[in-house]
Amino acid sequence: MTSNSGPKARWTKDKAGATLAATTGFFFSREPALETAKQLTQEYPNTAAALVSLAVAVLAYWIGLRVMQKLP
Repeated sequence: MTSNSGPKARWTKDKAGATLAATTGFFFSREPALETAKQLTQEYPNTAAALVSLAVAVLAYWIGLRVMQKLP
């Protein structure tokens, strides 16, 4: 009994590009979000900045995935 299944690629160019966009979005939005959170909220500015950066990363991943799927 042999199976004819080959290795499955888990990291396609689409997912790799979208992950790069999400990582870049997270780290570039971290500092402005932290400065804004320090001014707006006195309690838990790091948590607020992390949540905002996470939202930016999710949005960047979704946009990056859509753009990468359209490329040849």
